[in-house]
Amino acid sequence: MMRFLLALPLVLGVASPALAQTVTLKLATIVGNDNPFTTSAIKFKEVAEARSGGRIKVEVYPAGQLAKNEIVQLEGMQLGTVDVAAVSLPSIGGKWDPKLLATDVPFLYTGREHVWKVMDGALGKELMNRLEPLGAKPFCYGGGWGFRGVLSNKRAIQAPDDLKGQTIRVPPIPTLVEVFKAFGANPVPMIWGEVYLAVKQGTVDGLELPVTTAVSDKFHEITKYYSRTLHSYPAAVWVMAKPKYDALPADLKKVVDETMAVACVQHRQDEVKAEADGLAQMKARGMQVNDVKDLRPFQERAQPVWKFLEGKVGKELFDRVIAEARAAK
Repeated sequence: MMRFLLALPLVLGVASPALAQTVTLKLATIVGNDNPFTTSAIKFKEVAEARSGGRIKVEVYPAGQLAKNEIVQLEGMQLGTVDVAAVSLPSIGGKWDPKLLATDVPFLYTGREHVWKVMDGALGKELMNRLEPLGAKPFCYGGGWGFRGVLSNKRAIQAPDDLKGQTIRVPPIPTLVEVFKAFGANPVPMIWGEVYLAVKQGTVDGLELPVTTAVSDKFHEITKYYSRTLHSYPAAVWVMAKPKYDALPADLKKVVDETMAVACVQHRQDEVKAEADGLAQMKARGMQVNDVKDLRPFQERAQPVWKFLEGKVGKELFDRVIAEARAAK
């Protein structure tokens, strides 16, 4: 009997990792299964569960099942109903902190790698740390929503005047509202969950979206034209509800940290592939897809938006964004 009692702690010692704390994380995306936000979320799930030996379980809720838009994602983190998400800075800036609008400068970037270089630098890190007081622990920038273009059921867009009189849905982001006013459109801010029906019923003439979301959420099935105006690229940062992260033991924090880095890399890779695939799907569906031949008239019209943005975020921060972007070219 004594031998058995002496051996018992050793047996328990071997078994103890299986009895250690387990955590369930609810990961919310607002877009469909084929979107890079969701495919990289699946990657997060696979890696976190494997590296934690099953002590972390990730439940992925795509397509707005848990949160209908980015604002609700962050509100969910504040309320404890959402644990993990990727959110774009301008969407959060439009609701809570105007300084998070700072990098959403129309026509500033020459390509997605240019955006990523700026966001991976000191400025991008400072901006994403502003999410902490809002209840979200930031980790890294993944891809984003991609360069945005205009879907329309009225006409293709080759010049700003082609937008004149068109009612275009925009997200509730001040910079995008101002951009489409400058183009001569009638911008209608609308939360994401209401948009598909509004387009389908003709309440709006069109909307502005990146290719990836246009296809993953089936807008290419209900619109005729896609014009690549490339007016904006909102960067997205991967975040976790701060109280949930702070409550993790040190070893699981390490797993989350490492897995976030993997998800960010996957997000960028998936975005590049999904854009190429999405353009092909649009054309196969019969959409007219056009590259805008001359972006200069759009860039000129958007210049007042630079001044508007400077007023929203402050001259010092705005000037720093412009300087860092030019240095990163």
